[in-house]
Amino acid sequence: MNYRYVAVDVTRSTILLVGETLQDLNKQLLSEQGQRLIHKQAVWMYRVDADTLAKIQQVMATTGASFARVTQPVV
Repeated sequence: MNYRYVAVDVTRSTILLVGETLQDLNKQLLSEQGQRLIHKQAVWMYRVDADTLAKIQQVMATTGASFARVTQPVV
């Protein structure tokens, strides 16, 4: 499987950063741009299959739904 690593805001509403590897994501978080983006808030970090992430991003873009809503398990 081909994974991507994502940083999501503390409310799990938006994807802040996406990295090819965990190391890449951490570099982005520690960069000046990353620090401005996260504004000293906590973030959730996830490892997601690349194809699944593309589908999640597409649904978020077309419906305006939050990351938490799109990834919520169906009961």
